[in-house]
Amino acid sequence: MLMLLLASLEAEEERAALTAFYQAHNDGLFRYALSLLRNPSLAEEALSAAWVKCLEHRETFFSVPPEKRLGWMVVVVKHTALSLHKREARHGSVEELPWEPVAPAAQDPQHRQGHQDIVRMIRAMPEQYRTVLELKFLREWNSQQIANATGLTVNAVNTRISRGRKLLQEALRKEGYGDV
Repeated sequence: MLMLLLASLEAEEERAALTAFYQAHNDGLFRYALSLLRNPSLAEEALSAAWVKCLEHRETFFSVPPEKRLGWMVVVVKHTALSLHKREARHGSVEELPWEPVAPAAQDPQHRQGHQDIVRMIRAMPEQYRTVLELKFLREWNSQQIANATGLTVNAVNTRISRGRKLLQEALRKEGYGDV
């Protein structure tokens, strides 16, 4: 996606600024879209559309002070995700979701510790589950990307994710995380 964004910019200064911004914030913006849509495919679609909107309004993006660009882009992602959700809801393909953003785990020490415990538990799992769960939850890849990387079918990936998730839930319960 970054290459497409950069191809439409002529000024080297703008390319450098957009590259730095994209690299610093794309993953976080994806997580935000995912927290709103609860569907990785829709979140990817929303984020891609938001980046296109960013290019369509590049004069505005570059006129915003650098320290405020993230806030501007978050609003673009939110509005794009809401529009996508409404479109999908009209077609009956998504359920109604609350639109409260999830607080980033890095700001809450308990969440950060929980995240570290989950990473540790995933890495202790049998290889067939560990790989797909790491790609799914730690790298936030979708099933198709995982299938392409591992040589598995999408159905096999989804099955391993489901079974691995159940093993992870059992491990979390044993560690005292209660109902997960």
